[in-house]
Amino acid sequence: MNPRRRPKPWAETNRQGRTRYAWRFEGKRYWTEFYDDPEAARADATTQITEQIQGSWHERSGRRMLLEDWIDVWVSMLGDIEPTTRAKYKYFVEAHILPAFQGRELGSLRFEEIEAWDNAIPARISARGRPYARSVAASARSLLITILGDAVHAGKIERNPAERRKGRRGRVRAKGRAPSRAAEQATANVITPVQALCLAERCALLSGRDMDFVMNVFAAWTGVRWGELLAVEGWEAEDSPLQLPKTGIATYALDWQLRELGGAVRKSAPKDGSYRVLDLPPFLADLMRWAMDNRQTTCSCPLVHGHPACKGEDQTPGNYLFLGPKRGHPRRSNYADDFLTPAAEGQHPARQGVRRPVYVTAEPWPGIPVRHGNRKNKAADLADGTWPNLIGKFHPHDYRHSHATWLDTAGVSKVIQMDRRGHAMQGMDRVCMHVTVEMRQRLCDTLEELWRDAVAERYKIDSRSQVALLDQILRNGEGRHCAYSRDSSKSWSVFSLAGGLVAGAGGGGSGRCGVFPP
Repeated sequence: MNPRRRPKPWAETNRQGRTRYAWRFEGKRYWTEFYDDPEAARADATTQITEQIQGSWHERSGRRMLLEDWIDVWVSMLGDIEPTTRAKYKYFVEAHILPAFQGRELGSLRFEEIEAWDNAIPARISARGRPYARSVAASARSLLITILGDAVHAGKIERNPAERRKGRRGRVRAKGRAPSRAAEQATANVITPVQALCLAERCALLSGRDMDFVMNVFAAWTGVRWGELLAVEGWEAEDSPLQLPKTGIATYALDWQLRELGGAVRKSAPKDGSYRVLDLPPFLADLMRWAMDNRQTTCSCPLVHGHPACKGEDQTPGNYLFLGPKRGHPRRSNYADDFLTPAAEGQHPARQGVRRPVYVTAEPWPGIPVRHGNRKNKAADLADGTWPNLIGKFHPHDYRHSHATWLDTAGVSKVIQMDRRGHAMQGMDRVCMHVTVEMRQRLCDTLEELWRDAVAERYKIDSRSQVALLDQILRNGEGRHCAYSRDSSKSWSVFSLAGGLVAGAGGGGSGRCGVFPP
């Protein structure tokens, strides 16, 4: 039997200047996809011709195109997207989509099996030993919808088999007007200033570091994202992003964020290029001055040409304010598990299906966490009680939502709200509306007032704190002044909004308030 003769491919170019290669094999014409790089198109043709000669070739176009091959094409069309977004897509494709559908032709995918795959994800156990959250399944399904939707636009398939069903699913609604989405959305992630203050205090008690108190207060009273929070720097110089003048408005120039990609932390531009300057109220300027005076020398990242590797293109020294106890950059999930979750819920995250409460001493309020037991006694035996639930489930990004809600409730101008969050106004408002000095001053006055009200409510519970910074604020009489200088009808009630912060009647200065017996 004579060996098959190897075809010779030829190049074809479309109107956009992209190239593909075509060839004939056993009387039929074949071609590659269009490529920006002619050499990539030629390599694809060479590979397909070799597979045809060896008998292992499969259809690469239309309905018979393999899902993984289309994903490779789809990824090449993404263009310039955020590295974190690309990493997120990579995770969902490699961890959820391809394990279920690798080797499948686009035209063979069915709605029923995709629906079953979606419903099965929350029942699977993740590498952390916990079932996947429902949001993971929803995000993986949404990405598959996007991938196959682009395949429809490219003419590979006629309809998208991953699209979700629309309309009723067996639920019976009462007749009449349906509730709005805003009414259905949960608002548990929006906390009040006094709750933010108590949450920051708990985080500092758990870590044993006052810097965590400052970090959480800064997050709540500025609304920055987590990566932007970790990138906060400050030093005594005119080129410092943190400017704390003796008179006038203190500012922080937000030019960077820290992001972790592939296990390495690097500086990068803020999300969507949202460079901005944040105005700081007087109390926050004082806290940031303390943080700048008490910061660690530099981070623990390896040095590259004399600078920490995390600095990237920024050639200034490493003057990060919010580092971990070992000078590392806190990872969002780890910080939430170690501090935010136990501080907010009064329980540590589940380990082997069990959630351990935060054991604390009865005094001083709200109780000092008992982290470990000893050879004779467990932590539960050494503790006088446990922390009650403060605010329920809380994520670092919820600080941003809470901050935006505070400003809107206070009636702060929309244009300075959007500017502070790094968002652009829509329509002609983007052209005609501008931030004024008066708006900036009112913003600082509003945030200062929210802080003083929060301290006043905290002072009513107990006039002392085990967190040195907060204790100094309370001892200086700031809490006492605020508690009686304002109309009580305008203050938030700590009993109704602190989420179980105080257990028992009274509330004045009882050292045992906020502790449940173990």
